[in-house]
Amino acid sequence: MRRVRLVSLLVAAAIAGACGSAGGGGTSANSYAGKTIKLGAILSITQAGGVYGPQSRDGMQLAVDQINKAGGVSGAQISLTVKDDASDKAQSAQLAQTMIQSDQDLALLGPTLSNSAVAVHPLAESLKTPILAVSTTGIHIVPDCNFPQTTACRYVFRDSLGEETAIPDNIMSYTTDAHPTTGVLLVAQDDKFSSDGGKIVQATVSKYGINLLKTIPFNKAEADLSPYVTQAVQLKPDVIFITSLGGIPAKIMTEARKQNWQGQFLGGNGFNTGTVSKQAGAAGQGARSASAWYIGNSFPSNADFVSAYKAAYSKDPDQFAAQGYTAIKVIADAAKRANLTFSDLPGDRDKLRAAMETVNIQTPLGPFQFTSTHDVKQTVWVIRMDGQGGFTLVHEIKAS
Repeated sequence: MRRVRLVSLLVAAAIAGACGSAGGGGTSANSYAGKTIKLGAILSITQAGGVYGPQSRDGMQLAVDQINKAGGVSGAQISLTVKDDASDKAQSAQLAQTMIQSDQDLALLGPTLSNSAVAVHPLAESLKTPILAVSTTGIHIVPDCNFPQTTACRYVFRDSLGEETAIPDNIMSYTTDAHPTTGVLLVAQDDKFSSDGGKIVQATVSKYGINLLKTIPFNKAEADLSPYVTQAVQLKPDVIFITSLGGIPAKIMTEARKQNWQGQFLGGNGFNTGTVSKQAGAAGQGARSASAWYIGNSFPSNADFVSAYKAAYSKDPDQFAAQGYTAIKVIADAAKRANLTFSDLPGDRDKLRAAMETVNIQTPLGPFQFTSTHDVKQTVWVIRMDGQGGFTLVHEIKAS
């Protein structure tokens, strides 16, 4: 079990050597002057994933602009094309195929939703094109993108904190602090991200002495969630777990508070955007989740990112912006070290894949590397909603 520690100034000191946020990082044996590195991003700008996708896009574009302005990747400029899949799995797969085969992008980023990733990632794997997941946190993203096949996927990477890490860490930290004994789970049963989160909650709670009184499934398109919330509140649990996308967590929190329930909300990555925190408002105050990122971290690679993002967009970034930004920095670092030819696309895609496996850079997420299975290896930041559209930091959990 990883040890929960109260965050301290030692975090900043430990990362004081972090590099600045302008360059691509790494070293290259040759010059790419006059060349273009083509990247394609498949994001949910609209529909259910629309509370996450725009921030991912903005974070990516900020990194691209910084790198290009600083001279590019060994002289090559990055060209990023972002396309909206409207949170639709079939549309997401079609966009991926076009980007890989027609547009001939070197690598892809996305898609936003785990529900779309199950169609996109196996396609990228079969076409031997590196793809970096910037927000997909469900089960079977890496390394087993072709689940239930057992062959590990070689071209799929993730810089987004998986729910199999985030949810247990969140539950562990809260039970250490408050010792709850009962809980109810509200889970959207009709998308992969939400149902995966529900499975993880169910598999985790008993390890920390929580009796799950009931699991209440619902469909994310339902307009009125109050009957489900009423079922949960009537059981008088210490904790209500919510695994769902978009604005649904905020709706559940608001309704539960209307019914005078005063317990604790715990969730996953679906909580981790200012959009959801703002929607929840005072009803969400104290709601906890585990995040890949925290805005208040003062180490240079994060402070520089936050400052630049505010200057570019006149608003605060969130976890999804930080992961999008980091994804571009990861690919830029790998591309610089990959000795690309710009004449052999299949060969360059494989060179990029190999270089991505050895990325070791400072990012807004903290020190960043991939595990041997292409998952993210990083610190987890346990945060809670502040009731005003933001978050405060509760705990830091170091990567094992």
